[in-house]
Amino acid sequence: MQVINVDVAIIGTGTAGMGAYRAAKEYTDNVLLIEGGAYGTTCARVGCMPSKLLIAAADAAHHASQTELFGVQVDNINVDGKAVMKRVQTERDRFVGFVLESVESFSEKDKIRGFAKFIDDHTLQIDEHSQVIAKRIVIATGSRPDYPDFLAAAGNRLLTNDSLFELSDLPKSVAVFGPGVIGLELGQALSRLGVMVKVFGRSGSVANLQDEEMRRYAEQTFNEEFYFDDQLNLLNL
Repeated sequence: MQVINVDVAIIGTGTAGMGAYRAAKEYTDNVLLIEGGAYGTTCARVGCMPSKLLIAAADAAHHASQTELFGVQVDNINVDGKAVMKRVQTERDRFVGFVLESVESFSEKDKIRGFAKFIDDHTLQIDEHSQVIAKRIVIATGSRPDYPDFLAAAGNRLLTNDSLFELSDLPKSVAVFGPGVIGLELGQALSRLGVMVKVFGRSGSVANLQDEEMRRYAEQTFNEEFYFDDQLNLLNL
């Protein structure tokens, strides 16, 4: 087993990890990036970039349905779900490619593959092949979707942002649990693309809005486009 001594070890090569790497390299050449999964950022792979591509398609469909306001008639608006998802995935992969180019530009001696586990405050075990001893350790492991155990009963019908953008076609219907910013933006986008959408919450929160008047207005506005229940008792389902 090899032992590697570095000034800075960075766990994760997403946006934060790459930013930390560039910042650390301004002060020392002895930096190590550790990655156990695929290179690339959450934003590019399953976050803001593919979601904004889906929203852009939804906006196009929505604007096409609103042209009568301007005296313009548009007939037979048709959403090709397969074409929508293909474009989302093609452009998403292009964005990921730019991220991979950045990672590949980093020196090979500054990168190691494997999952990190803390042995002590300054020592990391990387799978079964390496130990990294670092003066400073940056944890930039990102995030992953979490959901209540009872939703696991949905099996392969359960979608998260890690799997939604891998669909080959738009679903006919979808229930969105969680009216946070991400749940509402994806729910509204899918609704505007012709998917039957129902959004559920349990605490009365709407996109984390604090002002009660704005919260009520948002709830009313969303309900004009799709079913929205922000106070469902999920434990009774």
